Amino acid sequence: MKIIRTLDVTEAAFYDHLERELLQDVEASTGRRLEASSIQPGFRYIKRQKKGKGQTQITVDDYQRGKRYQITSKSPIDTVTVTYLTEGKGEKTEVSLVEDIASYTPEKQNRFVRWFSQAMLLGRMSDTVMAMEDAILKEDTKKAD
Repeated sequence: MKIIRTLDVTEAAFYDHLERELLQDVEASTGRRLEASSIQPGFRYIKRQKKGKGQTQITVDDYQRGKRYQITSKSPIDTVTVTYLTEGKGEKTEVSLVEDIASYTPEKQNRFVRWFSQAMLLGRMSDTVMAMEDAILKEDTKKAD
């Protein structure tokens, strides 16, 4: 599934946010404090679930700052690949979010359930991107103070 949104943030601020979020997740999951230069294709870490004994392997598949960021999360339940493609437009950034969920098989669903599932997924994806914009704008406000 794919959505495209234009955010009121620069491309640099968008990638700064992605890097910060990933590095914070790595530190929380592993205790290792890394630099943004560590974000390279093939980088991986294990994220343990707070409840239960499950774990998720996170792998950076591709990272080209200013163009593409792709990670894959593999858990015992599912494999999800998330890709952000960007195009800077001055003070704005056009973001394409593509999600591939291995267990999502719309061809096995009846039409009504398929439409409902797709609407829910697209809505969640849009909420994710817009929440990122809000977080970046809040970060920029804190920096300005």
